[in-house]
Amino acid sequence: MENITAFTGDDPESQVRKNETMNSYFGVILYQIHVGVSGNSARTHIREYGKNIVVDNEDFNDDVADVVDELSDSLQDAEIHTTSDLMQSLTDENETVEALGDTFDTYMRNARNSESVDKFIRNIKQNVKYYHDLNEDGGLIGSLRYNEISEDRLKELQKYMRDLNQLSKELFSKYGDEIR
Repeated sequence: MENITAFTGDDPESQVRKNETMNSYFGVILYQIHVGVSGNSARTHIREYGKNIVVDNEDFNDDVADVVDELSDSLQDAEIHTTSDLMQSLTDENETVEALGDTFDTYMRNARNSESVDKFIRNIKQNVKYYHDLNEDGGLIGSLRYNEISEDRLKELQKYMRDLNQLSKELFSKYGDEIR
């Protein structure tokens, strides 16, 4: 809880942390607008942000600072007068918004998983089931067909699977080292 009290002072460091948190919060809200989170879902996400990230957010603020600055600069340069203009600007900055969202999702997942060993293992089990089902369905989900996916995108998928394979080998070894 000492990190929360660091936000309440008037010293310069406290002000810097407040500003960094407001900037990262701004980015999270824009990300949620971009992906279409609204109503009760938006309130739930923001509560979880407050509960899981704001409490100890220096790392999160550092990780998203450049992306939020880039997004902020882009939006300031755009002619935004309506919600539609904002949505178009966010679409134009899709890669930047996705990078912010990926970081946010990672921090949220890590915060939720750190609550208990059971939740952590359940999350890994769900991911394994997802990849098992993906493999059983021929490598694609839903109604996707290979003829709808470009060769570049297939190479991208292949790269991610290679990365996943390597990471899984490394994690398997780490868990084995802890057993010994």
